[in-house]
Amino acid sequence: MDKRPLIEPQAPLTQWQKSLPFKLSLIQLLIASILIFSTAWVILNIQTQQISEQQTLLNQNHGQIIIAKLQEMTSQVENQVNAISQIAMLYRYEPEQLSKSIPVLLSIENQKAIISGGGIWPEPGAFDRQKFRDSLFWSHNIHGELVAINSYNDDSFPSYHTEEWYRPTRYFPVGKIFWSKSYVDPTTHEPMVTASGAMWMDHQFIGAATTDISLEKLSQLLRNTMLDVSGYVIALDHQNQILASPNSDNWPQSSQNPPHTLQTFDELAKTEAAFSPIASALHLADRSFIEQAVAERVFTQEQMDNLTRLSGDSEREMLSAIVNDNAKSQFSSPRRIASVSLTMDPILKGPSLVSVFLMPHTYWKILVVTPIAPLQDTAKKLIEKVGISLVLIQMLGLILLFLLQHRLIIAPIMEMVQALKRNDSASIELKAKERHDEVGLLAKSFLSRTQQLEVAMASLDASNLALEQQLLTQQRFQQELSQRKEQLRSLLDFSSTIIYIKDLNGRYTLVNNKYCEVLGIERRKIIGATDFDLFPNSLAQQYQQNDQRVTHSHEALHFEEVIPSLRGELIYQISKFDIRDDEDNSLGVGAIGFNVDLRKRQEKEQEKLQQAQLSLLKEQQHKTQLSQQENSQLREQLVAIQDEINQQVQLNLSKQQSQKLMQNFLADVMSQMMLEQDKLLAQICQVRSKEDDSHQAQVVQLMSQQAARLRHISQLFTDQHSEIRPLHLAQFINQLLSLLQPQLLKTQVRVTLECDEQLVVDGNAWQYLQFFYRLINNTLHHAFKEHNQDRTLVLTLEKKDGELYMQLKDNGVGIPIAHLEQLRQEMQQNQCIGTLTCINLWIKEELHGELKVESELNRGTLIECHWPLSAI
Repeated sequence: MDKRPLIEPQAPLTQWQKSLPFKLSLIQLLIASILIFSTAWVILNIQTQQISEQQTLLNQNHGQIIIAKLQEMTSQVENQVNAISQIAMLYRYEPEQLSKSIPVLLSIENQKAIISGGGIWPEPGAFDRQKFRDSLFWSHNIHGELVAINSYNDDSFPSYHTEEWYRPTRYFPVGKIFWSKSYVDPTTHEPMVTASGAMWMDHQFIGAATTDISLEKLSQLLRNTMLDVSGYVIALDHQNQILASPNSDNWPQSSQNPPHTLQTFDELAKTEAAFSPIASALHLADRSFIEQAVAERVFTQEQMDNLTRLSGDSEREMLSAIVNDNAKSQFSSPRRIASVSLTMDPILKGPSLVSVFLMPHTYWKILVVTPIAPLQDTAKKLIEKVGISLVLIQMLGLILLFLLQHRLIIAPIMEMVQALKRNDSASIELKAKERHDEVGLLAKSFLSRTQQLEVAMASLDASNLALEQQLLTQQRFQQELSQRKEQLRSLLDFSSTIIYIKDLNGRYTLVNNKYCEVLGIERRKIIGATDFDLFPNSLAQQYQQNDQRVTHSHEALHFEEVIPSLRGELIYQISKFDIRDDEDNSLGVGAIGFNVDLRKRQEKEQEKLQQAQLSLLKEQQHKTQLSQQENSQLREQLVAIQDEINQQVQLNLSKQQSQKLMQNFLADVMSQMMLEQDKLLAQICQVRSKEDDSHQAQVVQLMSQQAARLRHISQLFTDQHSEIRPLHLAQFINQLLSLLQPQLLKTQVRVTLECDEQLVVDGNAWQYLQFFYRLINNTLHHAFKEHNQDRTLVLTLEKKDGELYMQLKDNGVGIPIAHLEQLRQEMQQNQCIGTLTCINLWIKEELHGELKVESELNRGTLIECHWPLSAI
């Protein structure tokens, strides 16, 4: 029997397509392909997101730079408008001074490059009571010269009081500027935008000051700003009209636009369909802004309707929203309101990113457009390079992985298979203990790298935020510094004390207007000069010694110095102090001086008088007592005489005012009658024999009306020196109201007379005419404003207990409490300042009567007076 061990037959070899190396290689190839494409996709998304964020940040930085330059320009313009309004209020009744001062402000070197013109636009009668239009306006001609334009004051020209740049200023306080929409000036035919500032005096709106900005020069400013930047800027006003744009002349204009009008962005979007997404974003931003302003509005709807009644239907809501938002003063820094991507920009001829910014104060919308095609090309190139590198790396990795798998996985598996075939469990256990897995370590390494990338991105965002906050802080500091400079300049210019600063060499570096006025020397001749150049050697040495004492003591010292002036030598109390820097180094000497010359002279005169009195005191003591008694009596007489003189002066002022007012009234009435007489004469000359009777009847009716008015004049303006005679008061007042009918129609005031038709009084008709005309005329001029719709005036007259009682009641704006108390005080002191105070003095002194005024703000005013009928 054969005892050799039985040898099992060898299993057949596995087919290659079913072998484990082939399957693992196929799986590795599939996984490698998935990894390659997924890695490329992830890198593409991350790179695209980073490019988009960088593009947005780039647009935002460009927008901040552009808006910063625009804000610098608009701030200078607003300061100029405020300066013009201050000059206008200061020289309100001095037109010659205004004509000299305002052109100087409009010719400031750093502003005139963009300014087209400017001036002041008073309310009717605010600067000159005889003028309804009294504007002072200057504009640059084609040669760049500043010339005055007076066409706005012509009656044939539309009134500037109804212009869109003028009406909203009534709702703006002093210092706040309203920026109008863009328009084409009807006189110069130049596209412009106007900055308007309100002028207020004694809580009363008296007009507006303006500065015009040329849109052509504004476009040039924006083009210069974008020279170093790939892209362009479009500026819109608050009504979305185009202020400035690149190559705007080559864009197609809408056929609906009338001549001398500006194109809106909606009209541009209709001709350039690529801009439609931007137009939609602008509409959404405007609607959001209007809804927020309406929800938190300050002014009533009635006030806004009165403001926007002359504006177009599409402009009213935005104009009301701007007025309400400006009153809250919540919007003070620029903000981005929209961001839109364009697939094909009509100017850049490629994809672009548009960021829309809203400027404060002006409410302009700045569209910053930059291309994004170069960044996308960079991303594609990066993906191509990364993809090729990944394919090569994966192929090498597959080969190496196959070798490692064969050695680390397939060979051990084959050995384990052989061990299983041999039933060698010890070998299988040994191989299991020797195995180590590194997949977890690779995953931890990848997570660590991801966390580091996130930390780096967060650090970059924090740095950008810090830079933005630093930029805002610098802008705020610049604004505060500008305000402080303006305050210091106003303090120096309008101070009644002398102020100057010298350097360590004794040369003047700063002087105020008062010091130049005292010396009678121009500022340019003082700056840089020393005391020895301006004063005699004795005075200059004294000034120099005092300066040195201040420099050595490091403290403020006080001196009495004699200063030569045009009126002679004046004594000033000078306070000098040492000016030092942060390192405590002396920079110069500052001084503030007060005029004590009058006090010093008075002290010297008092000393002489005291010495003379002491020398004569012992000899003439009893005479002194008698003199004191006589002086006391003389003082009492002098006070009484002075009171009589003051009273007589006030009466004369009242009479002069009444006489001047009646002269104006007579001139107006006669001028109007002459015009009507000319019209009647013209119509009579046009009557022909063949004309019908209706035209002749119309002419006869007009002549009858003219005769009736002449009869009223004859009855009213009788001889003022005539004796006292009976007067039918109701008939007299009706005749006066008939003559005042043109003024009543012009002011839209309805007068109601409540008087007994049989009321007859004894008196001088001329005095009654002066009294009632002054009273009614004063109410027509001061009781009603433009926003009053129903204007009524009730005049009540009755005779009771031998006295005539009169009441005049209106439903006008009323008198503020502070002004009413001041008026009553002036009436009590018998002063003649305004119409009511003069009438009160006249009633007290001439008629021995009394006048009272009661008023309630926005409800009306009641004027009551009575006097004995025997007084007239």
